[in-house]
Amino acid sequence: MGRCTKIGDVEVSFEEYGAGNPTFVLVHGFTGAGLDFDDHFEALGATRRVLAADHRGHGRSTNFAASDAYSLDILAADLIAFLEAEGQGAVDLLGHSMGGMVVLRAVLARPDLVRSLVLMDTAGESLQGVALPESIEAMVRSDGLLALHRKMPMLPEAQRMVEQRGEDWLAANQAARLENMDVEAFLALFPEVFGGPSLLDRLAEIACPTTVLVGSQDQPFLAPSEHLAAGIPNASFVQIEGAWHSPQRTHADLWRTKILDHLNC
Repeated sequence: MGRCTKIGDVEVSFEEYGAGNPTFVLVHGFTGAGLDFDDHFEALGATRRVLAADHRGHGRSTNFAASDAYSLDILAADLIAFLEAEGQGAVDLLGHSMGGMVVLRAVLARPDLVRSLVLMDTAGESLQGVALPESIEAMVRSDGLLALHRKMPMLPEAQRMVEQRGEDWLAANQAARLENMDVEAFLALFPEVFGGPSLLDRLAEIACPTTVLVGSQDQPFLAPSEHLAAGIPNASFVQIEGAWHSPQRTHADLWRTKILDHLNC
């Protein structure tokens, strides 16, 4: 069920399913939205309350059309305020990709808000990605993010989604995410996601039960995931064989089993 809540100057759009504490909060990645987890809302919500919010500049949350409105620290502050407003106590918290970078900052700042942690296909260090070419920035500003995406080759993960769900589903999913995203959010967050500062020296501060989960084919995030698992005391490390960056989509049943194993431990 879609809801909205006012967090400072942001109208945060989020999905809410189920009832019962502790609440499970799902935090999506760069260019994504809370609906990245929509395959699992009903099943996970059968036994607990589940929330999935859109970051500012993503999905149906506020777009500011200004680059200084976006950073990983700003998104983490939004998340902390959202947990205070909607969490109903300490939550089980999952962060995917950029969402994991945001979640790391939030749990380090406010460990009292987090009961347990899932870090999914994410990193606590720079990915050493190349800078966004000026030509790409110009294209995004003139034609939008969906136009940029359509010029890129289809990745194996997307091909798997087509095989499982069809081309119409994939096209609609891409349009729903990319047509709603603030171009300024994309341009401001890109260098932080791919080249931001390391948090590896702070991982030992994380005391809550933690699972680090990664697709076995998600090459850019395999080593960073191993580093997270090694740095967080008593963290569990889980690979989903054959999966890429979004295992909740391509390996849905196995992903949900791993998440329930974490939640029920």
